[in-house]
Amino acid sequence: MVRRLLPSAAVAEEEVAEPIGPPPERYWWLWLLLLLLLVAGGLLAWYFLSRGDDKAVVPNVIGLREQQAQIRIQDRGLEALSRSAQSDRPTGVVFAEKPGAGTQLGKGQTVTIFVSSGRLAVPDVTALPLAGAQHKLQARGFKAEVKRVASTKPKGIVLEQDPAAGVTAVRGTTVTLSVSSGAKPVVVPRVVGQTQGAAVQALTALGLKPVLQNVPSTTTTTTTTTTATTTGTTTTAAPVRVPRVVGLAQTPALRQLNVLGLRPTVVYVRSNQPANRVVSQSPKSGTSLRPGARVRVNVSTGPNPQPNAAVPNVVGQDQATAAQTLRDAGFKVAVLNRPTADQSKDGLVVEQQPRATSNIPAGSQVTIFIGRFSG
Repeated sequence: MVRRLLPSAAVAEEEVAEPIGPPPERYWWLWLLLLLLLVAGGLLAWYFLSRGDDKAVVPNVIGLREQQAQIRIQDRGLEALSRSAQSDRPTGVVFAEKPGAGTQLGKGQTVTIFVSSGRLAVPDVTALPLAGAQHKLQARGFKAEVKRVASTKPKGIVLEQDPAAGVTAVRGTTVTLSVSSGAKPVVVPRVVGQTQGAAVQALTALGLKPVLQNVPSTTTTTTTTTTATTTGTTTTAAPVRVPRVVGLAQTPALRQLNVLGLRPTVVYVRSNQPANRVVSQSPKSGTSLRPGARVRVNVSTGPNPQPNAAVPNVVGQDQATAAQTLRDAGFKVAVLNRPTADQSKDGLVVEQQPRATSNIPAGSQVTIFIGRFSG
């Protein structure tokens, strides 16, 4: 009825209502996700905080005595492992630790402490002026003793040292330095078999001072031949007693044997004694041998020797070339003179110890014997 009463225009402008949609979606799942994250974070925080009792911080023990350092480490719930090594610190004092102080470790883990053995490596001071060599030794904790020797080197230059460079020794050990006096060396002539007067004259003519010592001898024997009516004499070299060289450094030990006319054979052996020290000999000291006889000298490689290397052959080379060849091969060189009646061998290497092709620790000493013509 209403539509019929209203004009047609009004009917045309009548609005039609749209259907009402569903209510807007609520983001409840975001709140749930946030809640789950908070719970997970709390659980993780509780886990790490609860594990704090299983951790320990490495204490600083450098400078402490070994026993004190071990106690301090064990008080933190850690284990202490001691290792002995060379150091400038006094004997028994910790000079390093691994891992370092402040590191966090799990309870029961190991901390390695390095304890000073009180032993130091003797520095190489050969070829240095005396003042520089003394300063270098004193800076490393060693003492120096000077021995003047004749040499063609300039005056005041260190020619040899004992103990040799690289040998470990306790602080305060005296290192003997053979220093050039600037006087030219002379070759000692062979006077065996000469009369006392002739021998003294030959020595004094070279500026040497002979010391006379009368000893019983059986060097002269009388032999009679069946084919002649004359009696001749044969002179043989007097036997010598083998000196005790055990406990000495290699160079003075070989020098003693060489001066007596004995021929040392050097063999490097594993030993806990310091490197380059004679640990045994054969034959034993006091044994009578004829000059030229061999004496085996066992020399310590030290407790931590380097890998082996082959000794090059330098026999027949001059001193400078031989020494350089050995140094280039990684060895230390010691030089001793040996009288020779063969003038062609004067100034050349007549023997080396250890022998060529021997496998010895790199950095070990090789001694070369230089022939000196004695006429």
